[in-house]
Order: sequence, then structure tokens, then C-alpha cells
Amino acid sequence: METLLQDVRYALRRLRRSPGFTAVATLTLALGIGANSAIFSVVNGVLLRSLPYPDADRLVLVAHVTREGNRAPMSPANFRDVRSESRSLEELSFWTYGGRTLTGTGDPARLQGADVGQHFFEVMRARPLLGRTFRPEENEPGRNRVAVLGHAFWRQRFGADPKVVGRTVTLDGEPYEVVGVMPEEFGFPNKRDVWTPLEYDADFMADASRGSWYISGIGRLKPGVTHQQAAREIEGLGARLQKQYPETNTDLGISPVSLYEQMVGDVRLSLLVLLGAVGLVLLIACANVANLLLARAAAREGELAVRAAMGAGRGRLVRQLLAESVILGLLGGAAGLVLAVWGTSALVAMEPQGIPRLAEVGVDATVVAFTLGVALLSGVLFGLLPAVQVTRSDLAGTLREGGRGSLAGRGSARTRNALVVAEMALAVVLLAGAGLLIRSFAVLQGVDPGFRTESALSFNVSLPQAAYDEGARGAFYDGLLERLEGLPGVRSAAAVSDLPMGNSATFLTFEVEGREPPEPGREPASQILRATAGYFRTMEIPVVRGREFTADDRAGSPGVVVLNQAAAREFFPGEDPLGRRILLSLGPDTTAVPWEVVGVAGDVRQFGVDAEVQSAMYFPQAQAPVGGMGVVVRTTVPPASLAAAVRREVAAMDPNLPLNDLQPLERLAADSMSQPRFYMLLLSLFAGVALALAAIGIFGVISYGVAQRTREIGVRMALGAEPSSVLRIVVGGALGLAGIGVGVGVLGALAGTRLLSGLLFGVAATDPPTYVGVAVLLLAVAALASWLPARAAVRVDPMTALRAD
Repeated sequence: METLLQDVRYALRRLRRSPGFTAVATLTLALGIGANSAIFSVVNGVLLRSLPYPDADRLVLVAHVTREGNRAPMSPANFRDVRSESRSLEELSFWTYGGRTLTGTGDPARLQGADVGQHFFEVMRARPLLGRTFRPEENEPGRNRVAVLGHAFWRQRFGADPKVVGRTVTLDGEPYEVVGVMPEEFGFPNKRDVWTPLEYDADFMADASRGSWYISGIGRLKPGVTHQQAAREIEGLGARLQKQYPETNTDLGISPVSLYEQMVGDVRLSLLVLLGAVGLVLLIACANVANLLLARAAAREGELAVRAAMGAGRGRLVRQLLAESVILGLLGGAAGLVLAVWGTSALVAMEPQGIPRLAEVGVDATVVAFTLGVALLSGVLFGLLPAVQVTRSDLAGTLREGGRGSLAGRGSARTRNALVVAEMALAVVLLAGAGLLIRSFAVLQGVDPGFRTESALSFNVSLPQAAYDEGARGAFYDGLLERLEGLPGVRSAAAVSDLPMGNSATFLTFEVEGREPPEPGREPASQILRATAGYFRTMEIPVVRGREFTADDRAGSPGVVVLNQAAAREFFPGEDPLGRRILLSLGPDTTAVPWEVVGVAGDVRQFGVDAEVQSAMYFPQAQAPVGGMGVVVRTTVPPASLAAAVRREVAAMDPNLPLNDLQPLERLAADSMSQPRFYMLLLSLFAGVALALAAIGIFGVISYGVAQRTREIGVRMALGAEPSSVLRIVVGGALGLAGIGVGVGVLGALAGTRLLSGLLFGVAATDPPTYVGVAVLLLAVAALASWLPARAAVRVDPMTALRAD
């Protein structure tokens, strides 16, 4: 131990005597280690940290599986059969998403709510922070309405007042007694503000409900039952229900999936790719520091030879050099941890959509331990090669020659050159990945969403069912749109049940009048939207055939529908859909009524610019009113400048209505691209750091090589060599190294970038322009990095160079 402490003290003294070297090496390592720690903090929070529920690995989501392989909510009747017949599940409950409007306690607010079935919190093993959860009888109709509050909402709205339990709050115009508050770590599903019991009677799960999909099942496996066993049993139940109820369950499976897998499955590969990318950055940083240590070791050969002559063995010398490199690694780790704290905060602040559990991301003890481990491993990694190289040299010969040894020779040069080739190859892999994502994002930005995003303001309004019947809903939106269109700077205003670029949607089956009824379970289905008159004009969605809705399409007049082009192609191939009628029920009455096709509108990318266009049918809001609508205001002034006026007009219509997501329409499209933008920016940043480190590495190696060849260059110049020929020799050597690195890197990139296929849009993982561009860029950087020291070399006076030795 005493010997080790001596080595550490000596290493610290050596590093203090070389502040420039220490600072450069520490900064280089800090970039690599800090980036790794920041990304690992995201991976740890999203993928590695267990879900905050007791025995979370036994929680499963039970859902329908369509013939296309998509998961969908369950029908109450199918849920009933799975719950009663499954022997794999200890308990099965359900929830449905439901927004709630809070009034009576300050400004009205739209809450993220969930209506839950019996034993929901028991399935989750969730205990309240205050009060209690729901009793089974509170799901029965006619009971007193009760609610459980989410922790964040309780803290924000009620100041964390423990006396909130027992108070009455008004949700959707109805009184609810607060019976409990959940702890901060509980947020299922998706960090709700409030949970309420879904009221249902014995008919709720009757066979008549089998065709209605709207509840999501959450269950807990029995002790000793594996996920595979549960999957076999429940999928078998689904197959039996297909045969038993072909009119509703044809091609409809039922399958469980672990809650963890459902939450993180879509982002796991993407985050691991990012972690691998920063690992490459760290390797490049280590290669740079290893080259620095090789150059430094060459200057220390005399010192090491003296130590060897005084009895220091090879192991002792290696340990001494490794102590120095490990200390450098720890210094880089400490600086990297500071960068990681800042970087993690920046990553979370970007709030990319689709990445779960971001609120749980932070620099904790696990991240600190990871950083320490990476720092130690890096210190050994970049220090071992120079230590072995120097101790394998002829130290005795070095001592005889007065301190000039062999580390400046060919063997050491080959090692430094190999490190540069490795840096270039790793940089190619990173740059190719970043280039592919940049090209993919550029393609995404060029995609036409089907409507004009500029000069428009959007927001959502939801009318409480208790206060607005069907007639009142239509009157409200008519009055609101009229008031909005009267505002200065407003060209037009309209509303739709689901604004584009969102995740909510309603799909219904229908029949085409005059055609043979389809087989049970094979009815065509389409997305259903309600829109006000002027919606297509306000959104600037082209109507390519027929007409859009007018004020004459009101309640009591013949039902009309406008199809998008995808629906026209899918449901009326090779024929004119205008004048045809579809049979569909949009109200509580299940009897289908006819709707005449009066127009065909352009396709809108309803679920994001990177999502496929799906068939859609638009119905007049006046003929099929709903309470929740997204409103669009087309402006002649900056949209944000009208926000206050829009709030005033809504408050004048009903002061108890909150506005949600009041923002320029452009932001909807931008938010839909937030996840690809997140991946692109991060990988581009890592590639930029890698490129800079590779350039510095080439510059350092060429500069050192030129310094070692000062006498040779002086002789060449004295013998009449032209400066241009010397430049060609130096730069050509660097380009040769870069060329080998680029070649190796391209092969590695062709294999590695296939992992990015799921993140690309409109670009192949083997896109030739990207690889050509990366190769040209790196070769240009290599040429510039080598030209600078070469130019300095040819300016040296030959006589000075000859006297230098």
C-alpha cells in the first residue's frame, strides 16, 4: 500500500508540473465521460430503474390485438371473460382515459383524469399518501361521487394541504368528495391529475358490449406464473372467443404484455444506440490521450531508464505510469460529472414526445457510480498501451545514449498511427449515423402535412356533459366561432373533434349502402372526425371533389360526410364516391343511419408527419355534436398576439371553461417531430465532438512526427527539395492514414447504422450520398489538420534544422 501511495504522490507531482498537458487531457476525457454519463442517466431513468410499483415485474397490460398486429383497448364483455376464465392472473382491473374540468377553486383547469374499475389500486399495490382509495361499491351507479388526487396536482393546486381529504371539488360541473391523495411516485397511467371510479352496472359487461373497445386492462400475475405461461393462456382464450363470437371477434386476438415492456419497448433500441454512440466518443477521447501519453513517454525515456537502472522492475514502472493515467481518468471523470449534471438537465428540458419516465431522469448514486467506473476504466484503457510500449523499449540502451531512446522510432510511430486510424474509423461511424438522421429529419421537414401550419392559433375546449346537452354544444361552438371571427386580425375560425398531429382518434366500422353486408368481424373501419362549417377552408385543406360543409348542414337536415382521399381510394376504388351513402351510427342509438358523401378532401397526416396517412371521414359537428373540440383560428397577425383576446372570448361564453394547449398551430407539427429531432441533435453533437477530437488527434500525431523529422526535413531542404514536395510527403502520409480509417469506418458504419433503420424516414441506412459526404469531410479535415504542421515545417531554416541534432 505504501508503494502505491508513493506512486500516486509522484504521479500528482508530475501532473502539476505539466499543467498544459493535464488540462488538455482532462478536458478531452471530460467531454467523453460527461457525454456518457448524461446519456446513461437517461438510460438509467427510462430503462434500468424499476417501475415505482411493488412487484412491478408481475404487472401486465391485457389488450385486443388486431389482425394488423396493433394493440387496442378491450371491450367490456371480452374483459369479463378474460377476468373470469384466466387462471394466470391474480386480479384484473381496467381504466379509461378521461379529461375532467375543474371549477370552483381558482381558475378553471382541464385535468388529466382516469376512470377506473373495481380493485384498480389493489392490482397496482398502490397505497395512498393521504386518505384511502376506492371501495368496490363506489363503482355502482347512484353512489356518492369520489375522487383521488395525483400528488403533483395536489401540491400545485392545493398547496399540499393535508386537509384536502374530505373536501368537495367540482369536476365537469358535478361535486366529488376527495377521499385520498396518491404518493409522488405513483402516476399510472401517465401521471394522472385525478382518478375517479367508473360507474357501471351488471349490463356494462353484457355480451351487447362486445363490439365496443374502450377499456384498458391491467392485471397482476399469480405467484409462480411466468409471462410466457400467461401469454399462452390468454391468447388461447382470445382464440376461443374468436370462434364463439365471430360477429365481433373475427381476427381479433387478446394478449398480455408486461407493463415495463409496453412503456419502454419503443425507445429501448434508440436509447441504447445513443449510449453506444457516446461510447465511441469516449474511445476516440481515450485514443487522443493515449497519443499524448506516448509523446510524453518519449520525453521521459531518460528518466525511466535511470529508474530501471536503480532497480525498478518493469511491473513497478507500468504501475507508476498507470497511476498517472488513472489519476487523469479520475480528473476527467470529476469534470465529466459536472458536464453530465448540466447535460442531463438539458436533455430533460428538451421534453421529446414519446420518451417515457423523463421525470425520473437525473444524476443519482447509480450515475455517479457509473461515472467513476468509466473514469477508472478509461484511465486504464488509454494508459496501458503507452505504459507497455515504454517499458518494452531498450531502457538500458537509452541510458547509454544519453537519454535518447527508441520511443520515437518506427514501433512507436506505428502505434500512434494505428490510434489515428482507429479514431478516424470511429468518427466515420458516428458521422454516418448523424448524417443519416440529419437527412431523415430534412425529409421529415419537407413532408406536406396536408394543411397549412403558419399563421394559425389552436386550442382545445371540452364542454361538461352535465351542463351542455347536444343542442347546447352546437350553439356554444357556433357562438364561439362567430365571436372569434369578429376579432381584429382573424381571417376565419373553425373546430374539429381531433386536431392533427395528436394521438387521440376514434375509429368506427360502417357499411356502404347498396353493397352486400360484409362478413361479421370484417366490416370496413375508418377514423371518424367531426368538423364545423369552414374547417377545410380555415385549415387550408384542399377539397378536391365536391364541397365542404356549410351552415345548411345542420341538425335535422340530411346527413352528409366528407371523405379524405385515402378513404375514397380504400372504400370506393375505381368509382366516384360522390352521392354514395354510408351506413353508420354516431350517437347513443346503435341503429345505423345513412350519410351522403358530398366531398373528398386532401389527405392530412393526422398522427404526425412521420405517420402513414389513414382513411378519415368528416361529419358536420352540427349533425353529430361532441363536447370536446379543437379550435383553429387563422390569422393575419402573429398568432401568439391573439392569445389573450381568445381567452377573453371563451371566458365571455362560459367563465368556467379552461383553454388547453393554446399555441400556434406550427408547434403541433414541430412537437410531432420532437423525438426524431432529439435523436438527430444528440447524435450530431456526438459526431461533431468526434470529428473535432479526430482532427486534433491527426494534428497532434503529424505535429509530433514533423518535430521528430526536423533534421530529415532540413537535409531535404538543404539538398534542394521544393517545399511543395515536402508538403506532399507530410500531407500524403496523413491522408493515407485517414483513407485507411475511412475505409474501415465505412465498413463498420454499414453494419452499425442498420440499428438506426427504425429511426429513419425516407432514407435508407445504406444511403450512398451520406457515406460519400462523410468520407469527403473526414479526408478534408485530415488534409487541413496535417497541412498546418507541414507548412510550419517547410518554413524552418535548413541550417537551424541541421544544428538541432
